[in-house]
Amino acid sequence: MVLRKVKGEKNMMKTEEDTELLDLTSKLQLREVIILSTVASACIREEHHALLAVKASLSVDSDSLMTLGLPAQSVKHRVASWTGQNCCDWDGVVCSNKTIKHVVKLEIHGFQGSINPALASLSHLEYLYLGGNGYFESIPAFLGSLKNLKHLYMSSAYFLDTYIPPQLGNLSRLTYLHISSDGVYPDASANSLHWLSRLSYLTTLDISGWPLRTSDWLESVSTLPSLRVLKLSNTSLPSIDLNLVPHVNFTYLAEIDLSRNNWSSTFPSWLTKLPTLSIVNLDSCGLYGKIPESLGNLTSLSTLTMFENNLYGEIPGLIRGMCKMKILDLSVNYLSGDIADVGKAMAHCMNQLDFVYLRSNSLTGRLSQWFESFTDVHITTQLSNDSFAAVGIRHSNNSGELSLFRDLDLSYNSLDGILTEEHLANLPMLDYFDLSENPLRITFDMNWVPPFQLHVLGLSSCQLQSQFPHWLLTQTRIVVLDIHDTRCMRTIPNRFWSSFTALKYLDLSKNLFTGQLPTSLVHLRKLHFLALNSNGLEGGIPDMPDSFVVLDLHNNSFSGPLPCKLGGKHYRQEVGNIILSDNRLNGSIPTCFCNMTWLYILDLSNNNLSGHLPDCWNRNSTLRVVDFSNNNLEGEIPSSMGSFSRLRSLHLNNNRLSGMLPSSLQYCKMLILLDVGENNLKGYIPLWIAKSLDSLMILRLRSNQFYGNIPTCLSQLQGLHVLDLGNNKLSGHIPHSLGNFTAMASQNTWQLDPNEFFLLTNYHIYHINLYLMTKGEELTYSTNLYLMKSIDLSDNELTGGVPFEMGVLVELNCFNLSGNNLSGTIPETFGRMLRLESLDLSWNHLSGVIPQTLASLDSLSLLNLSYNNLSRTIPRGSHLQTLGYQDPYIYAGNKYLCTPLATESCSRDNVNPDDLGEGKDGHDIWLYVISGLGFGFGFSAVFWVLVFCKAVGRMYFQYIDLAYERACYRVILLGIKLNAKLVGKK
Repeated sequence: MVLRKVKGEKNMMKTEEDTELLDLTSKLQLREVIILSTVASACIREEHHALLAVKASLSVDSDSLMTLGLPAQSVKHRVASWTGQNCCDWDGVVCSNKTIKHVVKLEIHGFQGSINPALASLSHLEYLYLGGNGYFESIPAFLGSLKNLKHLYMSSAYFLDTYIPPQLGNLSRLTYLHISSDGVYPDASANSLHWLSRLSYLTTLDISGWPLRTSDWLESVSTLPSLRVLKLSNTSLPSIDLNLVPHVNFTYLAEIDLSRNNWSSTFPSWLTKLPTLSIVNLDSCGLYGKIPESLGNLTSLSTLTMFENNLYGEIPGLIRGMCKMKILDLSVNYLSGDIADVGKAMAHCMNQLDFVYLRSNSLTGRLSQWFESFTDVHITTQLSNDSFAAVGIRHSNNSGELSLFRDLDLSYNSLDGILTEEHLANLPMLDYFDLSENPLRITFDMNWVPPFQLHVLGLSSCQLQSQFPHWLLTQTRIVVLDIHDTRCMRTIPNRFWSSFTALKYLDLSKNLFTGQLPTSLVHLRKLHFLALNSNGLEGGIPDMPDSFVVLDLHNNSFSGPLPCKLGGKHYRQEVGNIILSDNRLNGSIPTCFCNMTWLYILDLSNNNLSGHLPDCWNRNSTLRVVDFSNNNLEGEIPSSMGSFSRLRSLHLNNNRLSGMLPSSLQYCKMLILLDVGENNLKGYIPLWIAKSLDSLMILRLRSNQFYGNIPTCLSQLQGLHVLDLGNNKLSGHIPHSLGNFTAMASQNTWQLDPNEFFLLTNYHIYHINLYLMTKGEELTYSTNLYLMKSIDLSDNELTGGVPFEMGVLVELNCFNLSGNNLSGTIPETFGRMLRLESLDLSWNHLSGVIPQTLASLDSLSLLNLSYNNLSRTIPRGSHLQTLGYQDPYIYAGNKYLCTPLATESCSRDNVNPDDLGEGKDGHDIWLYVISGLGFGFGFSAVFWVLVFCKAVGRMYFQYIDLAYERACYRVILLGIKLNAKLVGKK
């Protein structure tokens, strides 16, 4: 019993031990599972630290995020999520599915700065996305150590260093490489692409926007056996003949983009030997010559764009075999031929065609036959700027066959005739309709209801009915409406302003509309462009919606004060224009204009505005043009106007402004035009104009109270084209240094860019105007302002001579020194000014003759030398005599000058008694002095010899007596002979 009991106890103890052992084993296994699970869900420590280091080296770029359509807060939230030990849960970070979680994918966008070398620790990385960033310092060479990388995407607005490290060639597994930039790099060095040959698996290569500047790109790229997509758009590649390489190894290439490079080459023949091609983009490449017939071999093409080249000849008929074509753009070339033949070739099998762009060519033919070719094809056409026969739209009886057309753009053609509603009756899907710049007459019935709802309508320069086209009121979905210069008149219906709530762009300018606008247009919340200029509208200016960026109401009869609610709040990332010139607006300029920092152009000229200029202008202003001219503004120019750091053109002329020019204007260092003429400003001409405004091209201080000398430092303005200091109180001599104006002396340097006075912002064209006294009258210069080169120092108190250095200004068009006290002669160097059209030296004290060199001024159309002291004759057989016969008064007031008005006989000896030789300038005075001294010295020497040397004196006087006696003897003898002859005759 005892043994059994003991055995039983032993068995019980064994069972308990076994149970405890099993429990311990289970706990150990569970712990191991937990540990392994934890390890599997966490990233590697080294990679965790590497990501934190990368995060620390970058900063958020809000501008890039706006471009991507992402709010800055969302990206900051992503960055904020990069906390904790498990980096695999971080936004933009993806780890592998294996037991050990290595980072295999990394996406970073909306940042800028440098990329930390710690990124190289992510050795298992396969996908790296660094797109949509602000700027990067460079492409780091250590990226070449990421041996497992298959996909590399780097896109930035700007790279400080454009060097592409050849170490990228070590990425032997790479299949996708995208490196792009939106920056401009005029001084970038060439990048060799030889390292590409090691990327045998690469299928996509996109280096668009990068300054490659290498001539071996084609040889390098053709070594990629697996390449399917090649994009080298806008890469500053050198101009070469693309046919120098007859063969390339692009076995699988499906897409190629070489656009926006200036090749200056014929069409590359090797492209026609790549049957796998489906997309070809050769826009703006400088291609010239004919399109080869062999292009028809590319039967797989779905997209072919060759916009803006110099291609000529007919479109090849072999395109009839391109059955997969969806997009065809051959616009802005010199292609010719019959549009009907092109239509037949396209319609052969192009049943997938969506877009056809053939505008701005020289195609001819009937549009009706073109449309008839596409009876079953749903396409968008754009055939602008060609010369199609008007019959194509005037008498088409097949309009029903065009029922599927959505977009119809026939703008910039020579279409004429009459367009009625019948031509558009069977176009229910029409969405985009543009007939602008055609001499068409459009006569729709007043009660016509179109079968379509347009989003875009352009009828500019077509002839509409005399009254407002009421059928427009049915197009409630319209977004863009342009009917400027259509001869519409009468009032704009009030219903018009309440019908188009989706309207964004409205141009009704250059018509004959009258009446008033509603007091508010705030309900048009999407409208950001309104042009009503050059009409007969009156009343007050309405309040505008916050979406506004362009408002052009100039050349009307609007009156009343300036409103403050003129938009711009919702478009602060854009710049806008407010053009209210040539109206009847009154009151003062409200201070709210100072807060419109989004403004680019502010033109309030030619109104009845009064009061003082606001002194609250903001340093954050984007203003480029400020024009307050031709008003009744008074007081001093506020110093806050010096905060216009980006200002290019400032017009304050023809007001009642007083005081001196504020020195703060010297901080407007980008100024190219400064006009404060016709005011009451006073003081010396500031020296800072020349020392600080070195970009100045036009300086106009005319008709003020400036006094003192003309600063010699003005010659530092090497780019000056117009200098007008006329009608002031300037005195002293004309500085000789004014002959150093480089822009007026040379044709090849300091050429004024026409775009400086032509601004295009948000589809709005604005021309800068300037008033100049030219050829005796005030003229307005606008589109031709960049051609003008002029100096006007007239009606001052200048003295002294005319510097001969002024003759160096051979590019000068107008030169006016009239109404001063200038003396001396006209410099002969003026004969070099062969481009001179107007020369006015009248009402001075100039003397001497008119230089013969002026006879070579054949471009001269206005000359005025009246009321001086000129003498002798006008150069014979010259243009100057012709001008004198046309207007004899140009020489009036010169008493001793032989002119067509002279009543007394003229000769070469008709000289001003006050003149000797060529006049009484400084050279003549010294001549008189030297001659007098010489005569005195010679006479004294002779007198001294005769008086103090008796022998010489005796011989001299004996010789004189003998000569006298002989002369008397000969006279007496001659008298006897004459007397004898007279006696003999008797």
